[in-house]
Amino acid sequence: MPRINLTGGTYQARSASVSAQRCLNLYPEPLPPVQGEPIQFAHYPTPGLKPAIQLGGVLRCLYTTSQGDLIAVAGSTVYLVGRMNKSYRLGEISGGTGQVRMQDNGLTLFIVDGTPGNGWYCSIPAAEGGVYGAISKITDTAFYGSATVAVLDTFLLFVNPNTTNWYTSPADFVDESTTPFDSLYVASKTSYPDIISGIATVGQTIWIFGRQTTELWYDSGASDFPFQRIPSITADQGCEAPYSIATNYGQVFWLGRDRSGHARVYMGQANETQAISTFAIEQALNQYSELGNAIGNTYQQDGHQFYVLTLPDQGKTWVYDASTQLWHERCGLDANGQEARIRANCWAAAYGRVFCGDFENGWLYEVRTDALDDAGTPIKRQRAFPHLLNNGSRAIHRRLMLDMQNGSAIPISVDWSDDRGATWRAPQSLMLGTTGNTWPTIWRLGIARDRVYRLTWTGAAQTALMGAFLEVDPTAT
Repeated sequence: MPRINLTGGTYQARSASVSAQRCLNLYPEPLPPVQGEPIQFAHYPTPGLKPAIQLGGVLRCLYTTSQGDLIAVAGSTVYLVGRMNKSYRLGEISGGTGQVRMQDNGLTLFIVDGTPGNGWYCSIPAAEGGVYGAISKITDTAFYGSATVAVLDTFLLFVNPNTTNWYTSPADFVDESTTPFDSLYVASKTSYPDIISGIATVGQTIWIFGRQTTELWYDSGASDFPFQRIPSITADQGCEAPYSIATNYGQVFWLGRDRSGHARVYMGQANETQAISTFAIEQALNQYSELGNAIGNTYQQDGHQFYVLTLPDQGKTWVYDASTQLWHERCGLDANGQEARIRANCWAAAYGRVFCGDFENGWLYEVRTDALDDAGTPIKRQRAFPHLLNNGSRAIHRRLMLDMQNGSAIPISVDWSDDRGATWRAPQSLMLGTTGNTWPTIWRLGIARDRVYRLTWTGAAQTALMGAFLEVDPTAT
């Protein structure tokens, strides 16, 4: 029987008759051709959530300090979370449910929430597990607040909210009473007068994100203001959502718009930017009226480097795998079993593990590939196949046999569309076997000219989907 290979990620085109492929809570992993295996890709389950500790309040930010400690902001409280999942209260900031960002320079931890004039700091120990200072609110009049914060050469970098200006702390900032902010340590975005939305550092380069364009700066060592713009480099892509900015392994990702107003997802590295969103994802993004609340995070697991982009207002999450340059979707399930936004509101890696914080109930989770549900809630997984045509003629679909890891005995729902992905037939159920020698099969599947198969399951199983085999016979018409 001919094999149906699944070689890509999610791609639901503007017209379903072009492509109706959906890859939900599954991520593709390619096999090296030199291995000689008959498949090109395996689709593995995205990780589940294992409860670690409940902190109370919305988890607004997770951050790993330069010493390796995990810091969490839950509601208005700042916690240190230790290796054994025990929490220690460090202090309070302003309450709310909005995103928070943190950064340290090896001496001091800074916290900002985007509110003009708001910011907090505390001293940090010289090694993991040491004693932290009390959280103090910044009262210095030369500190203006910021939505995001970055660090370069011990300078902490901030954005003056709703202006074209950005500014820095003194080098080696420890305490505002001993190393106060300098009101002259301010610079303007000069290549284009759009308001600055966020700031990030990649290696030794500072990325200043305006709403329409982006500038790159570096540490020149000058005495009056230590940073200068890299001349002749301006990206005609701005940042739509400051909290979508996330860095990882020499790369920066963000949700932005080009000068024409078209929403895209971008990646920057070295001194270059490129759009990484597909036409299908851009079509979805540009249908939404509000993208400013988008949240971006990065994490690495099992050799894959993921950029997780969540749109809370739409309840949608797209994930870009920088290791394979493929996209997939993620979702959670609500109390009625309907698709909803993922539980994760923020992410961080610490102590050799990956953590995320809940957007609603205060739980801090460990993100694990061996966790087969979301802290007790099933995970819906779905893969819609490519269009199957028989040179424009109708064909009898006699047998569909899944090429999928067995051993779990969970039901797989199989349905299909014969109108090019517009509507779907009533599903049939297949049972994965309890041994590796079982090949789940459906017989007598009717006649179609263009068919799209779809697999869906919620059972707790460590599966690997490689594709399917399909036996078809052409008809005379």
